[in-house]
Amino acid sequence: MTAAESVASRAAAPMRTYAPLQRNWLVFGTGFGIAIGAQRLDLAIVKSRATGPRLVAAGSIEDFRSRPAAEWGAEVMRFLDAAGERSLVATALLPRDEVIVRTLRLPGVPDKDVAAAIELQIETLHPYADEEISWAWARASRDTVLIGLVRKALLDSYETLFSEAGIGLAAVTFSSAAIHAALRIWSAAPASLLCFIDDEGGRTEVYGESEARPLYSAEFSFAPERALSVARSELRLPPNFLGRGLREELPAAPKNASPMAYAAALSGSAPFVAKTVNFLPRERRASSTRRQYLLPAVLAALALIGALAAFVIVPALEQRRYLDALNNEIQRLEPAAARAQSLEQRIAAGRARIGSLDEFRRRTQADLDVLNELTRILPAKTWTSSIEIYPDNVVIAGETEQAGPLLKLLDSSPLFQNSEFALSVTRNTTGQMEQFRIKTIRRNRAGRTTP
Repeated sequence: MTAAESVASRAAAPMRTYAPLQRNWLVFGTGFGIAIGAQRLDLAIVKSRATGPRLVAAGSIEDFRSRPAAEWGAEVMRFLDAAGERSLVATALLPRDEVIVRTLRLPGVPDKDVAAAIELQIETLHPYADEEISWAWARASRDTVLIGLVRKALLDSYETLFSEAGIGLAAVTFSSAAIHAALRIWSAAPASLLCFIDDEGGRTEVYGESEARPLYSAEFSFAPERALSVARSELRLPPNFLGRGLREELPAAPKNASPMAYAAALSGSAPFVAKTVNFLPRERRASSTRRQYLLPAVLAALALIGALAAFVIVPALEQRRYLDALNNEIQRLEPAAARAQSLEQRIAAGRARIGSLDEFRRRTQADLDVLNELTRILPAKTWTSSIEIYPDNVVIAGETEQAGPLLKLLDSSPLFQNSEFALSVTRNTTGQMEQFRIKTIRRNRAGRTTP
């Protein structure tokens, strides 16, 4: 059992919980990480998507410091060719002992003023006296920034070395910055964290986070147990808080890749999400040939979205808005329309009743005219036993001396026409009078019915 495994066996690790972030849809890219060691370069290529990372390839270059740069550079290119990623540029991690790592509390200082605030006290953060240095920073928490400092001559020498090897550098950073960024690409890091890395020289690097210290990074020349004990004290963690290997903390870290190279590849694979420290000025950063198509692709996508919005989405929204406004107006006017319809129905019913009354009044007068006309035209010696007045005709029953002339007499009146006997004419018991029943049609009343 190794010393690290012995430490792990004595305490249980806290369960790490991940909180999904809304920015995961921005995670898209491929990163090429190079961890610079004492004599070896560890390599890793990682594809990152919203669902998580995937290791594409991993490898190492031995004795790179003692070999010509073109020689081992060709090995790196063959490694990229085998992975089908020749166009990638690298995120390189400097050895931990060549970088000074500081955390600085700057409460209330906005990002645009952080560089100026650091500049005011930069000379107190390194021991290099008048030697020129390069430095860079990133947020470690709301009020704390992570600062890395490296001698400019050393940074320039690595740039020259990788340039001679034919390898483009997109970023030059250090281990704690890459770890801090990699832990936050897909999830929120736990409140407390402690991990270690054994390097090829037998030294132990420790990385940790806690509520007392947003970030802690140190390298020790002694065994992991003692290094972790010192780190727990610095982080104000309980004595039984478990320190685990870096591989166990990184998301989906494979066993066949260097954890440091993997962390570097992760931080370089999500440029829109991972905000890490980069010593290289912007004008000296290499870019993947794929990235030259990124801006045109984004612009084309925006143009497509704009066209879709102009010709499909906006008209649909306008139509929906018009329909909603129309429905609202209909709902607003519906009570008034219902009242108007009810009034129309009441008016129609009133008009019908008035027409019925007028018709009844006119019928009464017409019926009186019929009686007056019969009184005027019937002979003096004619008696009626019944007069039945209907809307279309009149039936007259009675006795007279001669019934025959009555038909012509009735037809000569302006009120009657088409007169005829409804029954045969008969004589009464005395034989002096004829009994009749005549049906005559009322003029200008055909087809009318009683209201």
